[in-house]
Amino acid sequence: MDRRAITLQRLQAFCAVYERGSFSAAARVLAVSQPTISKHLRDLEAALKLSLFVLEGGRVSPTSEADWLYSESRFISDGLQSLTNRISGLRTGAEQRLSVACIGLLMHRTVPQALADLRAEMPEIELGVSVRPALEQLAALRSGQIDIGFCGGLVEAPDLHRCTIGQGHLVLLVPADHPLAGRAAISPDELTGLPDLIQTPIDRPIGRLLTSYLNDPAPGLGKMTCYSLEGMAPLVKKTGMIGVVDSFTAAALNDTKVQVVPVNPMIRFDIHVFTSRPLARSRPALMLTKAMKKWLAQD
Repeated sequence: MDRRAITLQRLQAFCAVYERGSFSAAARVLAVSQPTISKHLRDLEAALKLSLFVLEGGRVSPTSEADWLYSESRFISDGLQSLTNRISGLRTGAEQRLSVACIGLLMHRTVPQALADLRAEMPEIELGVSVRPALEQLAALRSGQIDIGFCGGLVEAPDLHRCTIGQGHLVLLVPADHPLAGRAAISPDELTGLPDLIQTPIDRPIGRLLTSYLNDPAPGLGKMTCYSLEGMAPLVKKTGMIGVVDSFTAAALNDTKVQVVPVNPMIRFDIHVFTSRPLARSRPALMLTKAMKKWLAQD
């Protein structure tokens, strides 16, 4: 007897017919056609040179040989079904969890859209989402608190895995009654001489990006530093001062009292994904990153 003739598909078909006493019922359970079940059984009987089922009163009845074969092989069928269910669960995200962190500017649109795409592909996955500054993300990745982080600007972490997935650029926010309101654009050189510019800390990625364009301001009367990009627009609106933010934050604005003035030539920055292990080792993280690339390309 050729051992290769005893395939998992034939054994699975045999066990299904044995348990349900019907070729049609076995076909429904295995989601195949009845002729396919019949062929598997004919091939198995031919390979074994045994008769496994007889027709009695319109019902398929197992022979004594079938009783023996079932007792010896049903664990194979059960194991295959368990494996099939497990593979299906891996595809839908069952028993999988992904902890995601991102900087605030990406929570306006990009990360929510990418997470929606991930859930469409893996509806059973458990997701944890938090907004954290870049440095907090890196520390959380190193300690195993999160699985994946999305940062922007100048971020260095040679001990982690990094991939650049898109770009953003900086813009100027001005009050609607400010002298710069209505300007088609402002050059990077002009940013240096703006006396009412709200400062961005140089220990933040965007702040470091601006250091090559702005004089290092000394603390003094009337100076203001904003440690959150999300807080820049309300400060601009209420204080009459101006501030530099990223294009993602600016795109989420819906306030006619604050205008966006482009910076030309653009001051661009990269968007990075950070993980503690290669992306290819985590299907959910890889799928989320691909979705992020797609949405960043549209922003």
